[in-house]
Amino acid sequence: MCAAAIVAALPFLTLPAQAGSVTASSIWDKSNAIERARQQLPAGAVVTAERCQETEVGMGNYRYLCTVEFSQPAPAATTDQ
Repeated sequence: MCAAAIVAALPFLTLPAQAGSVTASSIWDKSNAIERARQQLPAGAVVTAERCQETEVGMGNYRYLCTVEFSQPAPAATTDQ
């Protein structure tokens, strides 16, 4: 009985996938801001969305602020053999 309960609970004991976002800015253009944000992604991250905001900072000068959202798969369960 106890072993069956443990086996039934195993799917609920896995770690959830992690998600997050990274934001970067650039004075050059949106693609540069996205590139800078992507450089900060953790290893294994999967990009789920990108969004950018263009802000005029005076006299025809712009700053581009881009956020890259990502998820990371849950770590693979290891078994001792």
